Amino acid sequence: MVVVLIVSAGLIIPLVFKDDIKQAIDKELAKSVNADVLFELDKFSLSLFKNFPNVTAELGDLGVVNREPFAGEVLFVTQKFQVEVNLADLLFGDQLRIKGISLVQPIVNIHVLKDGRANWDIAIPSEDTVVTSSEPSEFSFGIDHWEIVDGDVTYNDESIPTKVTIKGLNHSGGGDFTQDVFDLRTSTVMDTISLNFDGSDYLTNKKVALDAIIEISEEYTKYAFKENSAKVNDFAMSFDGWLKMNDSSYDMDLNFKSPENSFKSILSLVPGMYTSSFSNIETNGELAFSGFAKGTYSDTQLPAFSLNLLVKDAMFKYPDLPTAVNNINIDLLVDNKDGVIENTVVDLKKLHLDFGANPVDARALITKLYPTNVDANVNAKLNLAELTKMIPMEGLELHGNYAIDLTAKGVYDSVKSTIPSIDATMSLANGYVKSSEF
Repeated sequence: MVVVLIVSAGLIIPLVFKDDIKQAIDKELAKSVNADVLFELDKFSLSLFKNFPNVTAELGDLGVVNREPFAGEVLFVTQKFQVEVNLADLLFGDQLRIKGISLVQPIVNIHVLKDGRANWDIAIPSEDTVVTSSEPSEFSFGIDHWEIVDGDVTYNDESIPTKVTIKGLNHSGGGDFTQDVFDLRTSTVMDTISLNFDGSDYLTNKKVALDAIIEISEEYTKYAFKENSAKVNDFAMSFDGWLKMNDSSYDMDLNFKSPENSFKSILSLVPGMYTSSFSNIETNGELAFSGFAKGTYSDTQLPAFSLNLLVKDAMFKYPDLPTAVNNINIDLLVDNKDGVIENTVVDLKKLHLDFGANPVDARALITKLYPTNVDANVNAKLNLAELTKMIPMEGLELHGNYAIDLTAKGVYDSVKSTIPSIDATMSLANGYVKSSEF
């Protein structure tokens, strides 16, 4: 009977007194939040049956809109915001345990200006004197689970500058945050993620899946990766190690590798390859991929890192085209031993592939990034008409023979306006291009 009365009151009170309640909430929000928080009490509900024996509170169409200097920007909006609380605590307990949180179709826009001001920093500092209490909190976050359903996230940091765009985010997880040491279990799928750093695109509309079991300790500052796997398009990785958050830096010792040795998995990362018909592409060849990051990351420092990629005797062939791309061999090392980004070494020892009977060879050694020390060579002979027999080029007709032999060696320095010495021979005979677009 008591339970029925509580749930009934939760339904009736917001309806009868919704104007007074909303006015009171708005007044308190104005004292503590420098943003416009938008909600309607008639979209608030309580349910005992949705997640019994927990009580579920649900608020629809909740939004937060920024003020100056981000006036009019939507910081956060969600179709549904749900919180589960333990029924026994609600009736008899001194602590109210938050058991679950759910966001349905949230949109999150994080924006950081060049001067470091962030649109999520909306809390108004309290003028009250802070008194440390030894009494336990009235709330406990022993969360059994949380979830994000079909969310979109944009992170735009002009101070770095970096922009990350995530579409179709589905995430679930759980962990008992009342414990000093506990396992955080998460599962994440992103329909697409794009990453742009300093004007260059590093990821473009890639599909990502991540499953992780992470041991959290040292007052939520140390994260040890126990059982973890990630997938970008069809390319899978596993990783282990740990990450430690400090006041203004991160310490880490992380290792990653590809558990698969299929060339097809890394082929899915090539722009334009990962389409609905990707599974029909015939492939062969071996793949090895591994790397690490070890050291400290801060505003002035990077960890040492390394990345190794080896592709051996690979090929791919589209099912509707007559000819394969064969003899794909890649040997690449990206290495930084001291965390100084200028000292990064990029060593492409070998790149070879045959477009039918048309070979392409390249190598490159970059031993310093700023200024850039370059030693590279590209040699290729291509029958352009034959390319259309190996790679889909709908609406495009090519003819002609193209050849290039290029060597570059020396220093590129934008400050001193110097470029490497370049010796190049290029030729095109009987060239012809026709597109259905023009």
